[in-house]
Amino acid sequence: MLALGGVAQAGGEASAVALGLLMFAAGMPHGAADDDGTTIRRFGLPHAAAYVVAAGAVAAFMLAAPLTGLTLFFLLSAWHFAHSGQGPAPRRWGIAMIAVAGSALWRPDETAAVLQTILGEPVPPWWLATLAAAGALGVVLALPALRTRPADATLWSALAAVLLFHPVLAAGMVFLVAHAVPVQQRQIERYGVAAVCAAVSPTTLAAVLGALALATLVATGMLALPVATALAFGMATPHMLGDRLAG
Repeated sequence: MLALGGVAQAGGEASAVALGLLMFAAGMPHGAADDDGTTIRRFGLPHAAAYVVAAGAVAAFMLAAPLTGLTLFFLLSAWHFAHSGQGPAPRRWGIAMIAVAGSALWRPDETAAVLQTILGEPVPPWWLATLAAAGALGVVLALPALRTRPADATLWSALAAVLLFHPVLAAGMVFLVAHAVPVQQRQIERYGVAAVCAAVSPTTLAAVLGALALATLVATGMLALPVATALAFGMATPHMLGDRLAG
């Protein structure tokens, strides 16, 4: 993953962002089914309808109050990463805070530019400084795990990603490697490949088609990027709020 990220980073910002978005897409299946820790099944229509309504409400809130919405989304994302992770609490929270805030610590200018693009307005310096401080705290929390032998490959990869790569690529890679793939692996261990694939396939297909539709609308100028971002964040939020996967 790091080698692939290095190639994309060397190709410029467009290729780095594209690979980051592809990594987010590759991680979609981990939350595409109803997993209560004992069974995994497809989302029913009532569940799906409630999910879409909740996502729309979140998106509307983010459009009305972009910075507040982003702050709450980042806080929820950090909790979700830590709750679904494995290992001691400092390691789980370290990875979570590196994922959410590590780029602000190591690449603040690029991070500020990305956030301004997706929000449609600049982020205040104090807010970015607070985000960077959260990234620093994540590194401090992760230090004990970074010193273990054999090396914690997932944690070291997350740290390398936020150090070396564009923020979108870094976030996508940490999401995929440190969160989505481990969660999916645990689902497969519990239920088997066939059951997991059957459960996640319909929602994954819908999510991918929706993401492609948003990307097309943005690329053709028919939809503003902040609106598309709010919709994407909105669709991710109910999954994190309803997370019942045991850590």
